[in-house]
Amino acid sequence: MKLYEIKKQPHPWLLTESKNTHLEHLEDLIFNQGYQGATSAIDYVESLRKMLADGTGSTASVTVKWDGSPAVFCGIDPQDGRFFVGTKSIFAKEPKLCKTAKNIQKYYEDKPELAEKLYQALKHLPKLNIGGIVQGDLMFTEGDVSTAKIKGDDCYVFTPNTITYAVPTNTGIGERIGRAKLGIIFHTSYEGPDIANLKASYGVNTASFTPHKDVWFDDATYKDYTGVASLTPQEDSHITKMLFAATQTLEKVGKAKIDAVLGNRQFSKTIKPFVNQQVRKGEQITDPNKFLKDFMLYYTDIHMKDIEALKGGIDSPAARARLDKIKEKEQWIADNANTLTGILAVYKRIIEMKMFLINKLSKVDSIGTFQKTSDGYRVTSPEGFVALGHDGGAVKLVDRLEFSRTNFMKRK
Repeated sequence: MKLYEIKKQPHPWLLTESKNTHLEHLEDLIFNQGYQGATSAIDYVESLRKMLADGTGSTASVTVKWDGSPAVFCGIDPQDGRFFVGTKSIFAKEPKLCKTAKNIQKYYEDKPELAEKLYQALKHLPKLNIGGIVQGDLMFTEGDVSTAKIKGDDCYVFTPNTITYAVPTNTGIGERIGRAKLGIIFHTSYEGPDIANLKASYGVNTASFTPHKDVWFDDATYKDYTGVASLTPQEDSHITKMLFAATQTLEKVGKAKIDAVLGNRQFSKTIKPFVNQQVRKGEQITDPNKFLKDFMLYYTDIHMKDIEALKGGIDSPAARARLDKIKEKEQWIADNANTLTGILAVYKRIIEMKMFLINKLSKVDSIGTFQKTSDGYRVTSPEGFVALGHDGGAVKLVDRLEFSRTNFMKRK
């Protein structure tokens, strides 16, 4: 996943939450926030277009989120000055800060693989002399890196999560990885008087860290030395037309109608689970009318399953109430069909613009990304991108169909 700060802001890297946690998909802003969410999504796309077309905003920062695992927190505990490592459990009600091997054994004896990763982190990360508290994605520990021939090159390869990374052995990065016993990409820094009150900021200044041969590390800065991610005039014109079409549709439907429809609680709480189900099936919105019909089938199926579980069966008062809800929803969709199809048309257009940007940005990678298959290695895109807004908000730009398919293959 790749991170973009897309507008100049008084406090770069400002987050809206105290921890680096869940982010929403760009297109889902319209379901979350109605008309305002749709305009925000369009603003994100427009800002990225400007950045890639003419470099507007020289202070804009670009960082990369690698597909590492687990997420590791490490640094100096403000309360006692001791170095620690840990997972997101450092934010638990009873924080699990691992300052010794005994701490790791105590907290993670039931998770031996994770415990071993933390042992290695505790052994090697203090060598970097990290002054504050940072979060990173663990890419490999000793024994995780192997060699393979990919596209004719001898490469070091490692698969921390769903994506396999490959780097030629005869490059500078390859030589560093070949010597290292642990690899990590740092992407978030934290400040605060104690662990419970830490505030997160995207970005880590690794310039102050002490390099060590045992640790291959980097910050998450997106490095494009080739310019291939820049929009050509033709590409800029194409996405500009898409933005105009999305804005036109949004204005035609209108704020009042959009907010009234998306303010329907039964619809708003059901639509995103339905979208996620469609993604898992490998389906995306192509026809708003078909999407609404499929949604109604999904909604009906949910209530029919509830009815089947009720005592007294389909003739019980509770069952009749459920059936009435289904009829009410069918009528509601019929009454609001024009508004709903307009909303879904905007939603579809936002996805199309998002995919355009993802496909463009994915062309730049200093290390190759692959999906390991039974037939070898298949070239794949990075996990996705995250855009940071001028107000400190952030959204994901992810190819949800590809990411879902990759996770499915991993489970198989």
